[in-house]
Amino acid sequence: MLQAYRLFVPTHKTLSRSAGEAADRLSPLGGGPLKGDAMAVATDAIQLARWEGYREGYAEVTTLRRTVLLSVLAGILGAVLSFGSLVFAQGRGTTTDIARIYAETSPAVAYIQVPSAGVTGSGVVFSSDGHVLTNYHVISEAQTDQDVHVRLPGPGQVPATIVGYDTATDLAVLQVDVPPGRLTVARFGDPKAVRVGDVAIAIGNPFNYTYSLTVGHISAVGRRMRSNDPYAPDIEGVLQTDAAINPGNSGGPLFNARGQVIGINTRIESPRQGFVGIGLAIPSDTALRVAREIIVQGFVRQPFLGIAGQPVNTTLVRDLNLPVEQGLLIREIYPGSPAELAGLHLGHGAVKTTYGEMRAGADIVLSVDGQPVRSQADLNQVVARHAIGDTVVLGVLRNGRQMAFEITLTQRPPANPLDRAD
Repeated sequence: MLQAYRLFVPTHKTLSRSAGEAADRLSPLGGGPLKGDAMAVATDAIQLARWEGYREGYAEVTTLRRTVLLSVLAGILGAVLSFGSLVFAQGRGTTTDIARIYAETSPAVAYIQVPSAGVTGSGVVFSSDGHVLTNYHVISEAQTDQDVHVRLPGPGQVPATIVGYDTATDLAVLQVDVPPGRLTVARFGDPKAVRVGDVAIAIGNPFNYTYSLTVGHISAVGRRMRSNDPYAPDIEGVLQTDAAINPGNSGGPLFNARGQVIGINTRIESPRQGFVGIGLAIPSDTALRVAREIIVQGFVRQPFLGIAGQPVNTTLVRDLNLPVEQGLLIREIYPGSPAELAGLHLGHGAVKTTYGEMRAGADIVLSVDGQPVRSQADLNQVVARHAIGDTVVLGVLRNGRQMAFEITLTQRPPANPLDRAD
């Protein structure tokens, strides 16, 4: 049975004692001497780590404090963390050279600016034709192609055009004009093969610190992330990482230990403007599927209903004197959408509520295809499982009367990237 060992190494002093002396300090968490393979691991750790001169390190190791907590599993050779070429074990029998991965992958990372809006972000080159993946919210305020500035490590600032975007997944595709021989194209991996604990490497431009690298782990897989588009379903299969992600990292790549893109860094969950350890990345297979549809047809084929609403809760029941305690109160109906054509109502007259102004007498969606609707996500996820042309049945409460609406889903209206509504 393997035992866990801890080695405490000062980060503010030069490590002068021998490997043997340092190994004497390494003991099982329950106490006792270090023997056999564990001694070999400790010796290799000291020889490979090359601690001299380092004052700060990878956050998982140093957290910028005075000591490093190094967990070593006895019997697993090469379980080493070092910051220089930063080699550390992954638990799959492979080692990761972070410096090498950075050198190989960073030329494919784009620095994206929309100066007119004061927005910066990141992107990644994914085709030899010069296509760049990024987040839609990075370029959403650009009014013309000239508003988008793209810089690559080799070619420098290059001309770029907006190919298209998808608000549902918050993804966009740009195309840069760079000779193929001067373009580095990123390699993509399978996000479904990612496991919790795997190494995660982010490269981007946080706070305008261009081509910054941060390293962490995959904290969770299969997360669900709410779309910024109220008519769209949640984004599924999202990767959660503790690799530091900050404003400016948006749209940039999240790499695995093989230097393959496994996600597009999109969002952080934080009570303030800054990273607190929860970063979310759209899985790379979703990103590539969306990007290819944008390139081929200019938009992504998605079934569309056209309703956005506010979940009914006790506060809303009190504010509007509603007769039900759950459902989705309609706040918005997309013009010309299937929902509008079917005759769903927004109500009349503005009423102030805890959640802002709402319409009195607006329809309340109670169910879709017989499934209860308690939130926007409930409705959107059912719609997303259908195909364009399918019919859904909405159970609706209108002025105390329950009604059923059969609504045929249409193609989501394609968006023109340079014709955005104010």
